[in-house]
Amino acid sequence: MMMIVKTPRSTLASVIDGLLTALAWTAFCFLLASGVHTLALDPAHAAGLSATQALPNAQTLLAYTLAGAWIGLLLAAWACYNAVRFSGLDRRKPPGDTLPAALADHFGISLTQLRILHASRTILFHHTDEGRICMIDFVHSPEVYSGCMQMKQ
Repeated sequence: MMMIVKTPRSTLASVIDGLLTALAWTAFCFLLASGVHTLALDPAHAAGLSATQALPNAQTLLAYTLAGAWIGLLLAAWACYNAVRFSGLDRRKPPGDTLPAALADHFGISLTQLRILHASRTILFHHTDEGRICMIDFVHSPEVYSGCMQMKQ
C-alpha cells in the first residue's frame, strides 16, 4: 500500500487501515453493482420498479458519473498544469551547503565566532529589540573560548 505521508506506524495499524479501506471499497462496489443491476433488469421483473421510477435512478447515476468525470478532468488538468509549470525543477532537493562566510555574514558574526559556536555544546543568545544577536553566553564554555562574546556591530 502506497502512502502519501510516510510516518512510522505499527504493523497492527497498517493492517487495520488496509482492512477498513478494503471494506469501504467492497461496500462501494456492492452498492454500485446493485444499482446498475436494478437498472439493467426488465421493469416488469424489478420487484415493482416501473419505467417511471427507473428513469430518475438512471438520471441520478448519470449525474454521479458526470460529476466524477468532471472532478477527474479537473485533477488531470491540475496535474498537467503543474507538470508544465514546474518541469525541470526538483523541489525535493535540499538547498545545499552554506559557506561559513555566508553563514557568519547572515548572523552578523565573524568567522572566529562561528567556529567557537560550532565547538560549543550549550549556548545562550541575547538579542536586540530588532532581533539581531548582540551577545552570546556559553553555559559550558568551549575549550577555545570562555565567557561572553560581544557581537560585531
